[in-house]
Amino acid sequence: MPRAHHILARVAALAAVWSAPSCTDAGELLGVVATADARIPTTVDVVWDLFSPAGETWVEYGAAPDALDRYTPHGTGPSATILGLVGGQTTWLRAVTLDGAGQRWESVATEIAVAGPPDALPIFTIDDVDEAVIDPGSVVLLTLLRQDSSWLVGLDREGNYVWWLESEDGVDVPSLHLSADGRGLVFLHQELLGEGEDNGVRLASFDGKTYDLVLVDDAHHDAIQLPDGAIVSIVSTDEPNAELEDGTTEHLAIDVIRESPSGALFPEDTRTLFSFLDDYGHAPWPMCTHFDEAGPGGGKDYVHANSLSFDVDNDAVLVMSKNLDALVSVDRATGDITWQAGGRYADLSSTDPWSHGHMSHAWSDGFVVFDNGYHHSTKASRAVEYHLDHADGTIEPVWSFSSESGTLSPLLGDVRKLDHTYMISWTVEGMLTEVDTAGTVVWRASAELGSATGRVLVLPDLYP
Repeated sequence: MPRAHHILARVAALAAVWSAPSCTDAGELLGVVATADARIPTTVDVVWDLFSPAGETWVEYGAAPDALDRYTPHGTGPSATILGLVGGQTTWLRAVTLDGAGQRWESVATEIAVAGPPDALPIFTIDDVDEAVIDPGSVVLLTLLRQDSSWLVGLDREGNYVWWLESEDGVDVPSLHLSADGRGLVFLHQELLGEGEDNGVRLASFDGKTYDLVLVDDAHHDAIQLPDGAIVSIVSTDEPNAELEDGTTEHLAIDVIRESPSGALFPEDTRTLFSFLDDYGHAPWPMCTHFDEAGPGGGKDYVHANSLSFDVDNDAVLVMSKNLDALVSVDRATGDITWQAGGRYADLSSTDPWSHGHMSHAWSDGFVVFDNGYHHSTKASRAVEYHLDHADGTIEPVWSFSSESGTLSPLLGDVRKLDHTYMISWTVEGMLTEVDTAGTVVWRASAELGSATGRVLVLPDLYP
């Protein structure tokens, strides 16, 4: 059927179902239909009578017919999408139109039962809550690692699941960032050892409508989307005869940073932005005992880049190398290093450097690091904020918080700086803590035994 005929047939069918009687009471909207998204059941699409008055439209919703205290962003058509409903609970909703004359039209309150989270997801216990400090309406998004699966999930501040997405076919999900349009998440889609045919980067919208895959061979650990839509990822290359600084050769796994332009879907569309072998300016060397471990490419693990951020003010990609203990800023246009913090060849010195860290959050004059703490004298993980001062050539710690149990987290870990607090993911402890500047825990989420929390992101809500 031609597209125009298809649209006319659909309109006619909808009119047959939703047509309003000629004597409809003014102010009432009819024909409300609410449907949960097939991929994200806590997302609900709401449509109503196509022949309702034109004007500003939205949906009010809440836990009871007389408590519709939340609402969708305003639109102009007879439809809206509700995001972030609590899994396993009933929600009441009402469609609203404000016409050009200022007349409010509304439907009767309708209930919809939202599917509960899968049994594979753990229960989170919430403790140490200071409601005067935290944002009670915010959503905490995180990667969740289980023995046989990995997930991206969203929790409300009571520990309820309001969003979830399971990785398919046992694919590992070690990263999580907000998409450039703010409508969803960008995360690494990493098959076992990075060798899968569908290895790359996923873009998944909060409403379930977008679920795209950008193929990037041998991508690992992290990927981000830049403001112009390009995807930047860490890729491992195999170098069988890399020359070390002492003139000997070794089989090394060398990380490069690749960029896929906006809209590109295939590996051949990527360009190499930076190579730790060709562009770093220093020959490889055995930096610590972790050098002798096998990297993603099979050779010795020289770089082990694990984190990416973007410096929008300088159009630079920030790359964290775990094994080099270095954060490097790479100019996107030239591929040159503009500065390095931490590590053997640092331009910016520090009195309290990290040891084999991870990070997700940086800004023009600072960044936060989850310091795993492998080679500290006291082997315990911590979260640290550093102030960056180019004039003085320094980075200085301005805040830190150590593991309360003195635990060293051997993988992942994350920290984000919020308006007045810090959200920390302790990975192997299966715990998130929000901590204020004085070091007081103001919110804690603890998962059941057998769960590890990975990267973390806090949003006011799921609406763009």
